[in-house]
Amino acid sequence: MATTKVVLFGSRPRQDIPSLSGFCQKLEVFLRYSGISYELRDARPSQGPKGKVPFAEITHDGQTVMVADSHFIIQYLIEHNLMKDPDDLAGLTPDQKAESRAFQAFMEETYLAIVYERWCLAENYEVTKQEIFGKLSWPLRSLFGWLTYRRVTYALWGGGMGRHSWEDVQTLQKEAFEAFEVKLGKHKYFHGGERPSRIDLTGNPHFTKMVLGSKAMVSFVREMTTALFPEYKELLERVQ
Repeated sequence: MATTKVVLFGSRPRQDIPSLSGFCQKLEVFLRYSGISYELRDARPSQGPKGKVPFAEITHDGQTVMVADSHFIIQYLIEHNLMKDPDDLAGLTPDQKAESRAFQAFMEETYLAIVYERWCLAENYEVTKQEIFGKLSWPLRSLFGWLTYRRVTYALWGGGMGRHSWEDVQTLQKEAFEAFEVKLGKHKYFHGGERPSRIDLTGNPHFTKMVLGSKAMVSFVREMTTALFPEYKELLERVQ
């Protein structure tokens, strides 16, 4: 496999906790599972080619390219033989790959419910603002928090999630979580094999309360975190 250098531009307030962005965290999971070393740099969404994080600078075979969006970054790495496709390593059939892709789209759409929970609930807004902009002085922290709030809530409204009540959003979260839980309740990984496939590596770490209430999900999160992110001490303590 060719020597590859990846600079991942994303957002993580501390090195010992998951990224605030589920898509940044997803990309780190794929990179670590595939054994690709990378450098993580903090970046604002506005700095990315598509106005969001993550985006990545990938150097290989004498060239450097900038690729945006976790899905297309992973696809680029696989298509250029810089990463083995986890689905192929897990031996998935075409039918299983199709099922995974459909379920992945379902789970990633539900990620908007987590964004809603962080920004649209008054009790969470201040915490989220502090986590992202806590290093800034008070005027800048308030200004950037407000500007981000407006951008996020506008996007949520345009995409439809922001038009729901909090009760409706919780229902969507619960439906997605329980569907994934059913699959993991039967076997170790989503498709029952001995190796994780793409859908297992896409799972989101932010459904905290629901994860802790599920024996199957606690076991899954503990195993994947121990193997790939042993520095996440606080998370590991919660799933022991």
